[in-house]
Amino acid sequence: MEIPVYVFTGFLDSGKTKFIQETLEDSRFNSGESTLMLLLEDGEEELDFSRFPKGSRVYIEKITNKEELSPKFLEALRKKHKAVRVLLECNGMWNIEDIYGAFPRDWVPAQEISLADANTILSYNSNMRNLVVNKLSTCEMVIFNRMDDSTDKMALHKLVRGVSR
Repeated sequence: MEIPVYVFTGFLDSGKTKFIQETLEDSRFNSGESTLMLLLEDGEEELDFSRFPKGSRVYIEKITNKEELSPKFLEALRKKHKAVRVLLECNGMWNIEDIYGAFPRDWVPAQEISLADANTILSYNSNMRNLVVNKLSTCEMVIFNRMDDSTDKMALHKLVRGVSR
């Protein structure tokens, strides 16, 4: 049985947890399936389970060091919670290839979304380009938040287009 994995990447304070929270509050996505939520960071916000639809079964596991990231360990976590899908929140310091390389054979990326703070991503790109490129090169969608009328949208567009078509 294939296990769909939804991957959310982005740097600290990019809005990943808020986006995941809103996704899991939607009964069209969260209709009671047993869901393993893997946190590859200690973020500033935590999920509020009280806002999930009634009957939600979301189980959180934190992975704090890269040595834990192995197919055997991940599959043991999935079996522990009888999860039929996985959501993974990953901060910008993890290498996306290492994460995908640790997936058990039957774990299949269903979607990868990268979130970015429009006020900091260009600075991150200037100072940590390899990490920014790593997150943008495999994602299917980029969400820029904290934008206003003064945001240079063309610079953000060029950043994404320069990495991923």
